[in-house]
Amino acid sequence: MTLMELIEMAEAQSKETVTHYEIAYRRTAWLAANLMNAAGTLKQPVTVDLLLGIDSTEDARTINEEERTKAFRDLVEKFNQ
Repeated sequence: MTLMELIEMAEAQSKETVTHYEIAYRRTAWLAANLMNAAGTLKQPVTVDLLLGIDSTEDARTINEEERTKAFRDLVEKFNQ
């Protein structure tokens, strides 16, 4: 095994560990959100993204046809170079 292969294996293991913990955090936040919402004492429902501190409004932004076409052309140009 070469040094580069060893480094790549270590990086892959590190990414797998991070992914494992992210899944565990999301599952725990889901459980906590369900328990908090089921208690009925909150004025507004709690979401998983709120508990994890993720801004979900950024991902939900809608784009029009012109912006979508421009973004697609930019990607095509980027990968055709």
